[in-house]
Formats: sequence, C-alpha cells, structure tokens
Amino acid sequence: MNQNANLDVVTPAQGLLRPARTSDVPQIRELIDQYASANLMLPRTLSDLYETVRDFVVFVEGEEVIGAGALHVDWDDLAELRSLAVSKDFQGQGIGRKICEALLEDAQRLGIGRIFALTYADAFFKSLGFRVVDKRMLPRKIWADCIHCHKYPICDEIAVIYDFKPYPEGPVGPPLEVPQVINLESLAPVTISRS
Repeated sequence: MNQNANLDVVTPAQGLLRPARTSDVPQIRELIDQYASANLMLPRTLSDLYETVRDFVVFVEGEEVIGAGALHVDWDDLAELRSLAVSKDFQGQGIGRKICEALLEDAQRLGIGRIFALTYADAFFKSLGFRVVDKRMLPRKIWADCIHCHKYPICDEIAVIYDFKPYPEGPVGPPLEVPQVINLESLAPVTISRS
C-alpha cells in the first residue's frame, strides 16, 4: 500500500481508514487469527505481516484495529486482495467494503489490471464487481501459497477476479514462457564428487 496515498478517510462507522503501521501488526494478526482458527482464512505469522505491512490498510476506531486487508502484487498486471478481516463485533457496517474499495483504488493507481481473491464470501465480492472463476486459472497462486495450506490440494475456497479492463479467457498470471516453478538445477547444476 502506498504510504502516501490519501486514505485517512472518516467513514459512517465513526472510524478511520488508513495505511497500516508496524504498531498495527499485532492487532492485524489477532483479526486474522479469529478467522484462521475457524479455517476460514490462512494464518499469517508476525514475521510475514511485518514484511508485508505496506500492503495493508486498516480501519481503526480510536487505537483499535477493527478491520484490515492487503493488496499483494503478484505480477505486472495481477494482484491479490488478501487477509480481509473485520472484527466480528463490527460486521455489517460496511467496513469490509471500504477496505476493498481502497485496495481496488490503489491497484488501479498502480496500473494493475486484475485483482483476485480466494474466499468463502463470494456474494460479498460479487457485490463489489468481482466474478467467480475456476481456481485452475490461478497457477502462480496455487504454487506460491496454496501448496503450503493444510487444505491443499482439496481446497473449497472460491476464486474471484475483478477486471479493470477486458482480458481474453485463459490462465491468469505470467505468460506461459515464464517458468511457474523455478528449476534450481537449471540455475546451478550440482556436481557430486564420488571419492
């Protein structure tokens, strides 16, 4: 998330939407853990959250983080909306929508043409203009994150995509000539000495 973006917006829920700060990370993790413990979201480590804190926007009420979400750039024209979480005490107040709208606006500013998410709340994402797609259209996502998930390869999440411009049908991500998995042997062949 661009820290210079004008996200300091007061919304009807009497909170403030702003870029995340490092001091927000423990509360962001608590929000994510609420959903991860129910197997509704992948858990995130503190280390990972600190490393990606610039991807996040938060919705705060006073000093309390009551909503968070991140925009993670995957390729020159593709990003993931991830780790969207709103405190269960504040759901239904439009906080998730405000977070998503801010992240979509940032993606457009960056020139990203497509945003995807893996979710159980497809109706929510459809209300924002996303469409449901086959998960197999997300090859880089499957190999980058999903392979580490306890649900892999039997994932029941729904893939959704938001297109800022028309795209041909087919896989989402880098062109096929770009390797999807790095072949380490091709980069540095190993010579085994037999003594």
